[in-house]
Amino acid sequence: MRPRRRVAVVGAGVAGLTAARRLTRSFEVAVFDKGRGVGGRLATRRIGDATFDHGAQFITTHTPDFAATVAGWERAGVAQPWFRGRIGPDGIPDPDGHARFRGVDTMNAIAKHLAEGLDVRVATRVMALQPSDATWRVRFDDGTELVADAVVVTAPVPQALALLTAGAVRLSAPDGEALHAIRYEPCLAVMAALRGPSGLTAPGAVAPDDGPIDWMADNHLKGVSLVPAITIHATADFSRASWASSDEIVAAELLRSAALGSDEIDDLVQVQRWRFARPSAIHPDRCLVADGLPPLVFAGDGFGGAKVEGAARSGAAAAGALESLLGRPDPPAGIGASVNDR
Repeated sequence: MRPRRRVAVVGAGVAGLTAARRLTRSFEVAVFDKGRGVGGRLATRRIGDATFDHGAQFITTHTPDFAATVAGWERAGVAQPWFRGRIGPDGIPDPDGHARFRGVDTMNAIAKHLAEGLDVRVATRVMALQPSDATWRVRFDDGTELVADAVVVTAPVPQALALLTAGAVRLSAPDGEALHAIRYEPCLAVMAALRGPSGLTAPGAVAPDDGPIDWMADNHLKGVSLVPAITIHATADFSRASWASSDEIVAAELLRSAALGSDEIDDLVQVQRWRFARPSAIHPDRCLVADGLPPLVFAGDGFGGAKVEGAARSGAAAAGALESLLGRPDPPAGIGASVNDR
């Protein structure tokens, strides 16, 4: 038997992990992420006794294939319904809308579930992607490199383009134009532990219709934190205007707008800066296969649809495109089903 072809996946968010799960059936796959853990914006942080979902707040399903995926997560015990419908400034959801799912126990638990059994290497920064004949050299910040037959890049497009620039890669004019057209909005997130109840009512979230706050959730009411703990997401406009401000100024402004009462706010407050929080201009297709280069596929929530569903469907599409490029051999004996196929 010839050796299994090697695929490098850059980014261990939903798109990268979804692509890797499918590709692992037929290829040798390694996933690389510069972060300390998997998940990307399926992010959770613990501060003292408080726990915060500070990236993606929930998951919705609009297509049968992704609904089946989430149903698999429910059966695995890592996802469950949180509330149904769009929630407004009064914190009361419309019960006739789509179900909003949350992670059990946290949103990051879903990413950890997706990563089970995969070769995922976190705290590993890819510095450049360089074509070499019909393969890719994946170069890391410690000076080492890996040779791969194909690469899937799921990092935000500006970061993906920086990797190609570092490797002196010349994209075709149409590919370069398409990738540069993808745009993202930033989001400043504040996490604050509270001394007492937040004042929110079940299910524990509000979406103000004015001011600097786009979303606020009580992680205790959500079922994530043992103690009251608030996550605040700023609007894109506020985030752009305040990006260069100190964490102290950002936190003070958003907590003041939240009107929680200074007596309720603990000293445990942190700020997360999501530079590429959500795409504002999306590529029309689920992924983009680079022309005129060794097999290279771009994917993520900037392709075909935003949010967790868009990222997952993009990752699946990237895997399918790569299987078509490389050919899909029968997996060797002993390769089991992916987590979502059990």
